[in-house]
Amino acid sequence: MEFQKASELIKDYVSRMRALNMVANLPRNLLWEYLVTGLQPEVREYMKRKNKDSLDVAPASPEMCFEAITSAGMEVENERI
Repeated sequence: MEFQKASELIKDYVSRMRALNMVANLPRNLLWEYLVTGLQPEVREYMKRKNKDSLDVAPASPEMCFEAITSAGMEVENERI
């Protein structure tokens, strides 16, 4: 299990997770679970605010999983600025 570090940018977290998944080749639902669980709490909260079911249902493909996490994380990072 990997977690997004406190000062780690979302793009770095996603890049690290993408590299790990190239080796692990996780099923989409399990990949989504790991990605979401490893996020900083404020990113998960942002995703819940935008769509209450967004954390429960994995996107249709692994690439869409990475894109959804990246998009939400970038929004949170922009809010911080």
